[in-house]
Amino acid sequence: MQNRDTATNLAILFEPIMRALYRCRQNVSDPEVLRCLNAIITRFRYADLEVRPQLLFMALKFAARSRSLPAMKKYLAMIREYRLDLSSNVFRSIIAKFSIGHRGLGEIRNGRWKRQDLLQVLTGFADSAALPPERQFHLGAFLVREDWQYLHGWIAVLARCKASTLVWREWTLWKETKARTEPKQLLMKEGSEREMTSKDRGEHWFIEQITHSGDLERAWQLLSETSIPFSSLKMRIKDKLLDAPENCPAAAWTEDVSNEMVKKYDRELSRVEQALGVKWRPGLEDGGGDHVLMMSQEEALDKLGERRWRSDDEYGYPWEMDPGPIVPDNERGLHDAEESTSACS
Repeated sequence: MQNRDTATNLAILFEPIMRALYRCRQNVSDPEVLRCLNAIITRFRYADLEVRPQLLFMALKFAARSRSLPAMKKYLAMIREYRLDLSSNVFRSIIAKFSIGHRGLGEIRNGRWKRQDLLQVLTGFADSAALPPERQFHLGAFLVREDWQYLHGWIAVLARCKASTLVWREWTLWKETKARTEPKQLLMKEGSEREMTSKDRGEHWFIEQITHSGDLERAWQLLSETSIPFSSLKMRIKDKLLDAPENCPAAAWTEDVSNEMVKKYDRELSRVEQALGVKWRPGLEDGGGDHVLMMSQEEALDKLGERRWRSDDEYGYPWEMDPGPIVPDNERGLHDAEESTSACS
């Protein structure tokens, strides 16, 4: 790097450098890769050489992986300084590197983001709050709300940070957009059995994410503002909402909700019976009967120590030990789907 021609050639060969750094993850930690990227970019800038956007985006991703607030701040500011935009793919990739998916694998390798640090990255750094909007450089400043490819990951990361007020604000903005008021059919991949509009996709996602944020009162309120049948929600979302039935608006308490409540009680009772090693034996009269042992009590207690007897999935922030992304693979096509050119009739 001390020789000008060598430095210039290295700056041009940014792609081989990036490939080499990705390969070395097999032997070194992500923070070590980040330190190497820091050194390379600093020397390029010191030599007044062009730093390619791809190299900056890579550094930003490794800052996210490394849970480094200073590095995230540095590279977001640099990207703003160079007047670059984050494509939807880069934006989604950065959010994925926060390891906010269902029990994220990244937390095993790099530990957890602190909630207050991640919220600064998302919504504004403490010492730059006075900057005008056009000079802000937190991740939210690069958000394109009109594009679902940006918005769905943004909503998810806010929900995992339990920022329910921010999720609700996004809902109040989105529900007035044409994606909801003038919905369009989604162009799903060939062979997909699901037909869905931009409105359906958005409403389902907002309900799921505000439920994950833990604000069940707002989750019930949001559900009541949509036309989505309660029975069409995912099982874990229904069960979470039914943990707080007192928050359900009277107009939203339908026969669907009552039926799902009964099913939830039945599942929970079955779970308790399995844990205790008993089963229900109906009597001769309607409603009569008693419980009988189906295994020894000692064996039942041993089974209670197994992992499958965790009382609940740990929704919210942060999640632990799961390789899954923000969006399950079987739903990736739904969120990647483009909208048709004409509104639904």
